[in-house]
Amino acid sequence: MLNLTHVQAFLAIVDSGGFHEAARRLGASQPTVSQQLRKLEESLGVTLVHRAHRNASPTARGAAFLPFARRLIEGAERSIQAVHRHPLAVGAASNPGIYLLPPYIRRFEQEDPKALPVRLRIGTNPETIARLESGEIDVAVTEWWEPRSGCEVVPWRRDPMVVIVAPDHRWSRRRSISAEEFVTEPVLGGEPGTGTGRLLRSELRSLVDRMNVTQQLGSTEAVKRAVAAGLGISIVLASAVRDEVASGSLVALTLEGVSMERQLFVITPADAPPTAMSRRFTATLMQLAS
Repeated sequence: MLNLTHVQAFLAIVDSGGFHEAARRLGASQPTVSQQLRKLEESLGVTLVHRAHRNASPTARGAAFLPFARRLIEGAERSIQAVHRHPLAVGAASNPGIYLLPPYIRRFEQEDPKALPVRLRIGTNPETIARLESGEIDVAVTEWWEPRSGCEVVPWRRDPMVVIVAPDHRWSRRRSISAEEFVTEPVLGGEPGTGTGRLLRSELRSLVDRMNVTQQLGSTEAVKRAVAAGLGISIVLASAVRDEVASGSLVALTLEGVSMERQLFVITPADAPPTAMSRRFTATLMQLAS
C-alpha cells in the first residue's frame, strides 16, 4: 500500500519544481522531503523525479503516475471531510441537558474550528448511558454513574440543590429548614432510582424512609409547576429554578446541616482517540467549569 505522505511529497516536488520549495510548502525539512520521495520510488520500483541542481521534473513514469497521485490525495481529503461532516452527538440527563449544557455547547461551536452544530439528545440517566454504549451518542453528561467497562468517566461539576416551595407556603419566609421538617411534607419527585432519590438516600439515610413521595412527575418542569400550584414541595438543582426564584414564583430553601450537591459526570467511550471531537468537547466542558 502506498504511503499518502510520500505521495503528497511527490506532488509538492512536481508542483513547486524543486525540493526546497516543496519542503517550505509542506512545513518539513528538505532532507525529509527527499527521503519521502525516495521511499515512494522504492515502493514503486521506478524513478519518479529527475533531480537537478535548481529544479526537479517528473520522469516519464512520474508523469504517468501524476494523475493517480492527485486522485489519491483528493480521495483522502474527501474521506476525511465525510467523516467529520457528521455533528457531535451529545446525550444528557434532562437537568444538565436543559439547564446547564446549552451555553457550553454554544461556546464549543464558536471556539472549535472543526466543530459542526452539536446534536443534543435529552433523556433519563439510564437512557443516556444506554445510548452511549450503543454508539448513538459520542459523549454523555449524567447525574450519576455506576462503574462499567468500556467507558471513561470524568467528574465534571458539583451543583447545589435546593428545596423549593410555593410563595404562599408556610416556609416561604425562611431561608432553611431541618431534614426532620422536610420529610413531614408531601414531596414531589425524589423517588428511589432517580438522581435526587440516590442523593437523598445518601444524605438523609434513615430519614428518607419517612418521606412522603406523593407524585412522580417525570420532569423538573412538571415538578416546578406542581410546587408553584401548592401540590407539595421538592428538591431540585438550584440552576433549574434560578429564573423562578428571581421572579418570585418559587422560593428556594436549604437543608440545615446537609450538604446537598449533585455531582455531574462526563462520559466518553474509553477507546475514543485523543483527537476525537468528543475528547475536545469534554476538554471544553472541563476548562469552562474550572
